[in-house]
Amino acid sequence: MADGGDLRGRRKAAALLLSLDSETAGELLRRLSDAEVQLLTAEMSRMGTITSVEVERTLKDFQALTNSDQIAVEPEMQAMLDKALGTEKAREMLNKTREKTREAAPFRCLVGLDARQVAALVKGEHPQVIALVVSYLSAAVAAELLKDMPDALRYDVIKRVATTGDLPAELVRQIDEMLEARTGGLARGGAASDPKARFKTVAQVLNLAEGAVGKTIIDQLNRDEPALANEIQQLMFVFEDLVKIPDKDIQKILGEVDKGDLMLSLRAAPTEVRDKILGNLSARAREGMQEEMDAMGPKPLSEVEEAQKRILQAVRAMEERGDITVNRGTQDRMV
Repeated sequence: MADGGDLRGRRKAAALLLSLDSETAGELLRRLSDAEVQLLTAEMSRMGTITSVEVERTLKDFQALTNSDQIAVEPEMQAMLDKALGTEKAREMLNKTREKTREAAPFRCLVGLDARQVAALVKGEHPQVIALVVSYLSAAVAAELLKDMPDALRYDVIKRVATTGDLPAELVRQIDEMLEARTGGLARGGAASDPKARFKTVAQVLNLAEGAVGKTIIDQLNRDEPALANEIQQLMFVFEDLVKIPDKDIQKILGEVDKGDLMLSLRAAPTEVRDKILGNLSARAREGMQEEMDAMGPKPLSEVEEAQKRILQAVRAMEERGDITVNRGTQDRMV
């Protein structure tokens, strides 16, 4: 999220309007042309929610006026357009804007929902509908949602996410409208339909899922759809894959991750991973870490797994920045 000093153009104007009361904002909008109002409405619709940080240089007393760190865009936009254009014209413009936004970025209503809310939203729906929803969620929310599903449904949903290409646009639109009606229309999301993007979605979800959940799904995919399982595994990165990272990059990782997480994560690590990590420390640092690990005492496996997840998240972030190179799945190591 950009800070307030980075707001430019229509986004800055939209943020300013949203920080005003609807009557004042409506008065400003009445002085604009229909085309300008349409542009600003579309911009506000794309914003979802805005923080006080984004607008503090645009309106210094923003926080005092709103008493909130966020603005709910939809009701504010509805109120100001009602004031500026009248109820009928405002409704017509909002509907037109929603349709254009839905075509460009469907399932905006999923942004900001947690797994519990999404579970309630899709309860009783067909697995294909749930798979479509999962493909538009963040990996963390999707993993949490899958965790509480029955085994058979979880596997069915994951398989559908990985294998289903583009659905008919009209069907997607109908599902989007149904979800928006249930949620009240919150924000925007995104998804991809090509096979590589679908495999990446599944891999990201399984990377963040509990270890037993991910293993069960991959094991079953290996039995039912070995080629599909291989594609997904190629994109996954698990703690054991740290041995495939070059030593020079392991040293970069050691400089980035939390020492406490590192020591905790090594408690349940395979010998080769433990040796790889400790082998990239100086003799003094290695001895000191070994002493601290020995003094830690027993720890719940759940804490160890959470520490490993945080290490993997740091590794993936470094890879995305281009700081390190990661070889995944069954790929051979580069030498």
